[in-house]
Amino acid sequence: MQEFIDDDPGYLAWLAVHPNGFVLNTYRRPTSAYLVLHRTTCRSISLLPSGAFTWTKDYRKICGEREELESYARDAVGGDTRLCGQCL
Repeated sequence: MQEFIDDDPGYLAWLAVHPNGFVLNTYRRPTSAYLVLHRTTCRSISLLPSGAFTWTKDYRKICGEREELESYARDAVGGDTRLCGQCL
């Protein structure tokens, strides 16, 4: 599992090397209110929306295997992941 904050180049490199991985998208300071699980190929976490300039400034990207990300959400943040409606 690897976390990215203020590190867009590292985040994009991780996505490129792990095409079958998962990304937990959460606020910069994770809360149980926002824990969204995506596949690394999901456009919503790999392409910037219009007007956005960064992936990892306001949001934290936690990358790894699905099971470890779901465990992190439960154990470290105290919440359950919500599955992305586009990729999962």
